[in-house]
Amino acid sequence: MQLSEFLARFHIQQPSNDVGFPIQMRNIAKQSAVLVPLVNVSGEIHLLLCKRPDYLKHHPGQICFPGGKLEDSDANLLATALRETCEEIGVEINNQHVIGDMDSYWTLTGFEIKPYIALLPEKPNLVLATNEVASAFYLPLSQLIDQKNWQDIQFTRQFSAYTLTGFQTEYGLLWGATAQIIRNLIKHLN
Repeated sequence: MQLSEFLARFHIQQPSNDVGFPIQMRNIAKQSAVLVPLVNVSGEIHLLLCKRPDYLKHHPGQICFPGGKLEDSDANLLATALRETCEEIGVEINNQHVIGDMDSYWTLTGFEIKPYIALLPEKPNLVLATNEVASAFYLPLSQLIDQKNWQDIQFTRQFSAYTLTGFQTEYGLLWGATAQIIRNLIKHLN
């Protein structure tokens, strides 16, 4: 998708989460935020994604956006997303690059994730914090918009069956909260 087409189609709406999270559990979820970096790569919009190291306690080896838990020093969840982006991939994002946000997403593992969308005019120079990020890569938004590239994934957690939708990348399966955030972003374009 070309940058001009993206900007013409993008509008903020608040899509609902595709996977429910018990309303009574939302008050005890760990607050966190992610940055959804949209990057202009030769005139085409790409998403910048990270792959977590396999040894991490939470979400090992998963594909994700830069982000993390709210800390006492963070003024708000946007500050969390911006701080974590700088810490994890070495990219300082300022507020002028942030073009919107989306509804929070509650995970089955007890996290509330608030996504913020940033538009970067060019590929940034990445400096990965290898204790948090094993690798970083770009996916064209046009591939993610094409529903034929997504597949249903069934799994069981605590004796309950779930179906989520995933996207296969060369770095592994993009699924879970990150996939749902991307799918919600795509809804903003329709």
